[in-house]
Amino acid sequence: MKHPPWLLGSEGELEAGRVVALDSTEARHAAGPLRLRSGDRVVVTDGAGAVASGVLELGKRGAAEFRVDSVEHVPRPAAGLTLAMAVLAGSAMDMVIQKAAELGVDRLIPVGCRRSQIGCSRAMERMDHWQRVNRQAIKQCRRAWVMELALPRPLSELIGGDESDGGVVAHPDGMRVTELPPDRGGLLLIGPEGGFSLEEERELDQAEWPKVCFGRYVLRAETAAIAGAALLSARR
Repeated sequence: MKHPPWLLGSEGELEAGRVVALDSTEARHAAGPLRLRSGDRVVVTDGAGAVASGVLELGKRGAAEFRVDSVEHVPRPAAGLTLAMAVLAGSAMDMVIQKAAELGVDRLIPVGCRRSQIGCSRAMERMDHWQRVNRQAIKQCRRAWVMELALPRPLSELIGGDESDGGVVAHPDGMRVTELPPDRGGLLLIGPEGGFSLEEERELDQAEWPKVCFGRYVLRAETAAIAGAALLSARR
């Protein structure tokens, strides 16, 4: 039996018996790629735990409404993996955000490194776009809670922060995931395409971040992020 497709709604609007308007992006997605018609059953989530079932109504000029039949309020999952990702340019960063959301990553932190493709100031300008990518991903994986997307920060701030407890860094010379200490692996750091600078390597060594390897081959940064998120999420 085919499951109804998922769409996105606004937080606080999903209540049984209500008819809510979907925004233009969701209306276009419903009528275009999804090929939905009026009367089709769909699921709408607000990304904050509300998952509603109901009926789609397509109107004129691209408008779409959703008649809410029932709503399930899904509890927020226990804290999961945090992925700290050296900022990549273009579609590579989009892909990391999308796949991290699909893999159940709890939180993603864009990190500015010396060899990052773009710095923290330019990364801040991409936050609205990345948040849209992040929210759209939950429709694909049918996730009730959107992944938290933290503000970009320099690597030194990440290493010295409270959330660095349990941190590990992806490295070709690292240990296997199965060899990590039990108290490590809650935060995974992926470096930039050009690798960490010598100063950054020393800073990570001084902070005693274990190095972890995800296979025999050298991976692109975005590939390492996806592989590492999958392996460490499964380990948790």
